Amino acid sequence: MDAREYFDTVRAAQRGIDRRLAVIQSMQAREQVRAQRYDAVGKGAHGTDFMRSTDDRIDYERRSGAELSELRREVERGRELCAGVRSANPGKRWGDVLELRYCEDRTLQEIAGTLGVSVRSVNSDLCAALDWTDMVGLAAARSGLGRAAV
Repeated sequence: MDAREYFDTVRAAQRGIDRRLAVIQSMQAREQVRAQRYDAVGKGAHGTDFMRSTDDRIDYERRSGAELSELRREVERGRELCAGVRSANPGKRWGDVLELRYCEDRTLQEIAGTLGVSVRSVNSDLCAALDWTDMVGLAAARSGLGRAAV
């Protein structure tokens, strides 16, 4: 597996986290407090059980818990690799660009705005970081030992 493939799995994990959290947030929005009439006890709108949406959300959170934990571990391993790239290449933006692009799933334009550089510089740094990581290997890059190998 090369660096781009590895980081693509990290980005896919971050997207999976974002999707699941968006579903949970959407479910919570549907649970908002509803006006209650006291004369309507036992007469839900069209047989609707308002507690059902809360139960559904809790069940979804429970089912997604282990999967979210694994996805978060994958993203954290990606962040460790970015930290290794950063420590092996002081003075370069490589680790920051990799982390923003893959661990935080940012666009090139967003990264350029965050770092205060051009999109072209971001793209150049991204390619250089991936090439360097491929050259030294994922394990050496993660441990920050890649500089000694160059």
